[in-house]
Amino acid sequence: MQRLSPPPDRTVRRRQWPPRWLRRLRRRVPLTRRGRWVAGGAAGGVVLLVVGLTVRTGGLGDGFFGLLSGDECAATAAGVRTTLDLGQAQRAGRIAAYANRRGLPARAVTVVLAVELTDHDLERRAARAVRLYGRLAGVTGYRRLPVATVAARVGGGSADSYADHEDDARALASALTGNSRAAFTCRVDDDREPAPDRLGPDGLVPRAERVRSDLHSAYGDLPLGGFAPGGVRTGHMEGSAHYEGRAIDVFFRPISPADKTRGWAVASYFVSQADRLDIATVIFDDRIWTSERSDEGWRDYDPPERSGDRRILEHRDHVHVDVAD
Repeated sequence: MQRLSPPPDRTVRRRQWPPRWLRRLRRRVPLTRRGRWVAGGAAGGVVLLVVGLTVRTGGLGDGFFGLLSGDECAATAAGVRTTLDLGQAQRAGRIAAYANRRGLPARAVTVVLAVELTDHDLERRAARAVRLYGRLAGVTGYRRLPVATVAARVGGGSADSYADHEDDARALASALTGNSRAAFTCRVDDDREPAPDRLGPDGLVPRAERVRSDLHSAYGDLPLGGFAPGGVRTGHMEGSAHYEGRAIDVFFRPISPADKTRGWAVASYFVSQADRLDIATVIFDDRIWTSERSDEGWRDYDPPERSGDRRILEHRDHVHVDVAD
C-alpha cells in the first residue's frame, strides 16, 4: 500500500502524564525531605527544558512529545497514523486476532474497532468484541455497506459518531490484519526483570512458553518450530535465542502473498502484546522489531552470512519471536 508522507497523526487518546519514566523516578526516590527535593528538582528541570525548547524553536515537535509520552503504539496505513497506549494496543491486537483466526475480512475488524474506539475508547475487555462480531454476522452485505452504517447497526449508536473514528479503525485493521506490512509498531520499556531460565518439558523457558500459550489462545493451532524437549543444539546461528529456549518460529509456507499477509498479522500481534509478554524480538519478511530499539519501529533485517536458503535466513517463510532473558 502506498504511504503518503508525512501522514496525519490521529491520536486516539490523550498522552499519559506524568510519563512512565517520571513515575518510575518518583517511585525509586525515597520520600524523605531530601528525596522530595531531588524529585522536585528533576521535575523543575523538565519544565525548564520544555520552556527553553519552546522559546528557542517556537514549539515542540512530535519527537520531543514522544519522549515525554512514554510507551505507546502506532499504526500507519493509507496515509493515516493513529496512536494507542499499550493497553489499547493489546486489546486491538486481540480483536484483530479473533477475526484472523476465523478468516473474517479486514472490513469486519474495521467495523468492530470503530465501535470500540467510539463507545469505549478501547478500554473494555476484548471479549466484548466477540459479541460485536456475532452481531456483525447478522448484517446482510456488510462488506458493501459504509463502515459507519454497519457500525451503527452493530453498536447501536449514530453513524456520524462512528464515522469520526473510521479512519483510525481502518488504519489499525489494515496493520493488524497484515494487509499493510510492517505498519504496526510499539515503543516499550526494555528494562525487564530477570526471569527463570529453566527449560520446561518442551524446551522453552517460562516466558517463551507463555508466548506459545498466548499465541494458541489467539490463533489456534499454527505450525511452530525452533524448540524441542531438552532444548535445541543445532540448526540456528551462533548465539541464537533458540539455544536458550527463549525463541519460537511460526511458519507460513509456501511463501505467497496470502501467507505474507497472515505472517504480518501474527508479527503485528506479537508487537501489540510485546509489553505484556516480555517480547524482545520479532523478525519476519526481512524486517526486525526489537524492544531494545523499539523507538525505531520496524527496521531492515541483515541476516548473518552463512550457508543456507536465503529466503529462510531472511525469515521470509516464518515469524521469529523471542523473549527477554
